[in-house]
Amino acid sequence: MNRLALLAAVSLLSACSSFGRLKPGLTKDGAAVAVVAPTAAEARRLAVADALPLFLAPGSSASARIAESFGGRADEFTGRARFKKGQGVVELRFGRMLAALDKEGLLRPAGFPSRVPRVLLLVSEPQGILDLGVGPAADALRRGLSAYGMTAIDGRDHLNNFLSKGQDPAALAAGAAKLGAEWLVVAAASASAELDPVTGTWRGRATLIADQYAVAGAAPVGQTQSDASILDTSSAAARGRALDQTGEDAAAKVAAEIGRRRAGRSEGAVFVIGGSGLDSLKGLLAAVRRVEGVEGAYLGVWRGDERSVVLRVFLAGLGVDGLAARLLRNYPSLTLMGVETESGRLAVELPGGRDP
Repeated sequence: MNRLALLAAVSLLSACSSFGRLKPGLTKDGAAVAVVAPTAAEARRLAVADALPLFLAPGSSASARIAESFGGRADEFTGRARFKKGQGVVELRFGRMLAALDKEGLLRPAGFPSRVPRVLLLVSEPQGILDLGVGPAADALRRGLSAYGMTAIDGRDHLNNFLSKGQDPAALAAGAAKLGAEWLVVAAASASAELDPVTGTWRGRATLIADQYAVAGAAPVGQTQSDASILDTSSAAARGRALDQTGEDAAAKVAAEIGRRRAGRSEGAVFVIGGSGLDSLKGLLAAVRRVEGVEGAYLGVWRGDERSVVLRVFLAGLGVDGLAARLLRNYPSLTLMGVETESGRLAVELPGGRDP
């Protein structure tokens, strides 16, 4: 077994529960936490809100929104509980929280796709051009992105089952996240044709204006414009070919922007050893997030029965060795146990019973 994997199996937190009595600590599904609240329902809501810093940086725009949303779904993210006279212990289900946050597109920062970049296309094309809901500009844009090693989904194709509760960027991005897309392109195409007096053929002209967004946070990336002029013997063919050309040109621009934003980005894993509770883990996450070059970090793996924890870390212009050096400066009481630069992993030991 890999040395870091062995180190990760060392105890992080105290064992948590038995069937007879639920106690604070790691559990098979996540963790049990002590809560003071006026009601059992409020205890569950507070437990969920208290756990969110393990996944989202406190104070972020997403954190406040998700705290309210998840608080209303507390039963979904909590399991066993005991509550009496304003005090209780509530079990958190980290797996369900992770799945819900991933569905919202909030775990991975923009530019850090979990797979081949996935792009949702919403392209409006002129009437009379559409073929089964997918026009030539959108189809060329989809094919072009595929040629650049990306997966493009046409939201106008009803077979893809794209659903949105609104037309603003936030609503469209939420729908894109449900399809697993990290990027969103909202575009409008226009086309015209006129008889060319010199050649006696039709000159088709087309323009495609595309707004690009990172799905996480519906963050605008930029706007591009593609223009094309094509000669053909029929007006419909000239317009169609011009639209096709704008789609190909837009694909190159969209792919270049995604590539630029991914440049120098990588993912790392921090295997955590020791510590005394979730507060220690939150403190470590806060220290990791403060490191210059860290774009995001969250609790990615926990095994209550094995008492091991792994943090997922997203790096920009920083290697895992640089992360180790800067992290130790931010958190001097931390002990570095090992670094594997090729695999992007490091192991650290938390001081027992102390927070940073």
